Amino acid sequence: MLKKNICLIVLLFLGLNVSFALNRQVINPTEISIKAGPTEPDEKVQLLWLESYVYPREIKKQGLVSLGVRGTSRVDAVKASFDFSKRQIDLTSTDNTNWSAVYELPENLSPGLHVVRYEITNQHEKIRRTVDFFVKEHVVADIELTQGEKMQNRSFPVTVVSTSPALVGDVTRMLHPGDEIIAVAKVPWYKVILADGAEGWVSATVVEEPLEEYYLRGYQSYQKKDYLIAIEYYKNCIAIDPNFFRGHYWLAKSYHNLGDLDAAYLSLLNAIKLDERNIESKIFANVLAQDFYKRAKEQYTQGRFNEAVVAYQRVLDLKPTSMTSWIELGYSYQKLALYNEAKTAWKAALKYDQNNEQLLALLGVEEPPIMVAAVNSPKPQVPAKTAGLPAAVVDDSLEIVRLAKTERGTKIETALKSVVSLTKSLGTPVVEKGWQTVKQGDKYLVRYLCEQGVGVVEAFEWLVDIDTKKLSASNDNARLLMNRW
Repeated sequence: MLKKNICLIVLLFLGLNVSFALNRQVINPTEISIKAGPTEPDEKVQLLWLESYVYPREIKKQGLVSLGVRGTSRVDAVKASFDFSKRQIDLTSTDNTNWSAVYELPENLSPGLHVVRYEITNQHEKIRRTVDFFVKEHVVADIELTQGEKMQNRSFPVTVVSTSPALVGDVTRMLHPGDEIIAVAKVPWYKVILADGAEGWVSATVVEEPLEEYYLRGYQSYQKKDYLIAIEYYKNCIAIDPNFFRGHYWLAKSYHNLGDLDAAYLSLLNAIKLDERNIESKIFANVLAQDFYKRAKEQYTQGRFNEAVVAYQRVLDLKPTSMTSWIELGYSYQKLALYNEAKTAWKAALKYDQNNEQLLALLGVEEPPIMVAAVNSPKPQVPAKTAGLPAAVVDDSLEIVRLAKTERGTKIETALKSVVSLTKSLGTPVVEKGWQTVKQGDKYLVRYLCEQGVGVVEAFEWLVDIDTKKLSASNDNARLLMNRW
């Protein structure tokens, strides 16, 4: 079992390569926070290509992150540290080009943006790479799975296909091709039970998963109308690979044949999300929508209007063009004295049939209202609020800007004071708002803000790479400052 107070778990990811040979069944590439590219000519360690990453980029419930650095040439050592801890973590490697570790986040870690800093050493020279990740809520040390969460008491045998280390407590044990182990959880590594009953961790890239075997057994059971058995096999398929479309689709079909419409609905929605164009799932969605419509009508007739609302909403999730369901959903809201919700439902239906006479009559208009065009047009983009940056990142980025020099050799901080003093001497009221740092791509935008008059804000902006300590002027004010002071 994982010890909650042990924060470092070493694990070798054999064959894991973020951009060259990524195993997409193990890691979703869209969920990796990565900084990649060649080293700068003046950096002390020279590599044609260097990748530094954290997986996943957003931590929701699980408390483990995968750390990694990969280069095109061998290096002597890679260490990692976090903004919330001074402790350094040693990454491990079998070839000195692929380095990895697994880290268990502390339970009391605050939500928000955090960073890991990699220190890469070769021949006593060092360079640094900084990669950020986001903690969405309070993390939990024990893992719960969907892909990377506990398999809800679901386990199955897997076979090791290449020599690999497994972490058992604080000890690393070697596994060999042909070894049989029981998979309990997958993160992109498996929590496993070895032949002697010991629990440990092993990379999911080095085991053969029985995905197709379970799928075929599930289909055979479905054909025999053994739907309960089929459901168990399809659940195992999804536990192995949550993105396995056929597992979700046939799980929905199995639930439907057992009469469990709600479970079928949830499974089918998952299938549709994975493959929106699949014709079979669209046909089945229409069948399931009809079943929910029958349920909704019965509930409405019996005066169970709250339940009818839920059933009509599920019809529309599956078949959004059903005008009858939109209209009757509105009637259900009216029966509950939710008149605004009824009108909202009818207005929403107009985007599928702008000239529907019954809808127009219910809304009391002769022509489609202007708001219909707004429904079809994209909503204005509202800038997302930037998450608060770790103090270490803010301090480093500000220090780089303050100490950097203009083309004439003046420190930027000194040049800014001169500009503000000159502006004030000319009679322009200036209120200095101070420094602000926000994330922009894989760099940080550092601004110095001043307010001239009421509500007129001027900014001097620089883009900063805190690893190479390089910056570049990002707006006209900063460029003028760099050129003339």
